[in-house]
Amino acid sequence: MGGFLAIPILGLAAILQASLVPILDLPGGGPNLTFVIVLAWALNAPVGQAALWALLGGLFADLLSIVPLGTSSLGLLLMVAALNALGSQVFQLRFLLLLVMSVFGTMAYEFLRVVLVDLYQLLGYVPATASVRIDWASDLTTTVFPTIVYNFILILPVYIILRLFQRRLPRPE
Repeated sequence: MGGFLAIPILGLAAILQASLVPILDLPGGGPNLTFVIVLAWALNAPVGQAALWALLGGLFADLLSIVPLGTSSLGLLLMVAALNALGSQVFQLRFLLLLVMSVFGTMAYEFLRVVLVDLYQLLGYVPATASVRIDWASDLTTTVFPTIVYNFILILPVYIILRLFQRRLPRPE
């Protein structure tokens, strides 16, 4: 059942990410709604379901952005794999893991996206007319670090809301 919820929730998150977040006029970047939702859901979901959420969330996000399809999915799938690996080690500290992953996961995810877009440009997959320019220092200070702060602020309320949904879902037998 959780897999079916991914489509409307992540579809709406991607639409809000592409339409609402840019016009909020937030200093620096903005929250990455898809990342926050996938992270919050994946903390208490089976790994297969979390991977499905990561794949769908990434595809929805990429469909509404300029990055090539699959870029966000790769980052989200890696984040789910890291969360699963770390979650099995620190089972009692999952709440702390959520906060740590919101910071370091965002950093790794955004860094991977910048690297992939840069690589795509070098390989010619992103047209020169797309006006995507990578300035590492500027991207880190004006986009990535503010996104880390916004994601850190949003992760707890999003987690609480999604956890209420997860508790009401029937358990697979």
